Amino acid sequence: MTLRKVDFIWINRDQKSFEWFVSLLTNMEMDQADEEPEGRFLEMHMYMTSALSKNDMKAIGLQMALDLLAKKEKRDSITGLRTRTQPGRPEWAKVFQKISEENKGKVHVFYCGSPALAKLIKAQCERFAFNFYKENF
Repeated sequence: MTLRKVDFIWINRDQKSFEWFVSLLTNMEMDQADEEPEGRFLEMHMYMTSALSKNDMKAIGLQMALDLLAKKEKRDSITGLRTRTQPGRPEWAKVFQKISEENKGKVHVFYCGSPALAKLIKAQCERFAFNFYKENF
């Protein structure tokens, strides 16, 4: 079996939690910069749970401003990465549906985090027939 693609999903509460890993992720983004989106090995999905979602009326103006700034600067204002940090939590059904539609072969989900979220992700993995592996800590 050949590894074709990695979707790296990282969820943090606040901006500070991203800092320790950003330099490695920046290097990985730069390594793939010349690749077409379809040919990229690594796709990053970053979420910050303390940020109000785009659907929250209190956050619409701020999120629009951050979107415009990211488009202009070609960098995320939270992490400095090209990958835009999304506010809130992932909508797992949508994330997994997109991965499923890419049809890159068998999908394996590796998870490290809270047991409550593990249960939710495992249920989505079962729904999409993805293999689920959980790290206990």
